[in-house]
Amino acid sequence: MIPASLCNVTFYNLSTATTWIGTSTAVTSANGLQCHSIPTSFFTYVGNKGTYLYGTTGNTASTSVATIQYIITTDF
Repeated sequence: MIPASLCNVTFYNLSTATTWIGTSTAVTSANGLQCHSIPTSFFTYVGNKGTYLYGTTGNTASTSVATIQYIITTDF
């Protein structure tokens, strides 16, 4: 969950599975942001309710697992 505020989000992927993230449960490889092993950051203002980040490996097999690390810094 990214809280409603001015914030900086940094994330990276520790797994071998290619992973995509987005703000919808319908995130796919076509509409998500690919999560690399190199830390990626974005700075934004999130509206009054905040937002969730969702991830997918694009693989429906139950053996497809990803580990995403993240840091969220807010103005609180």
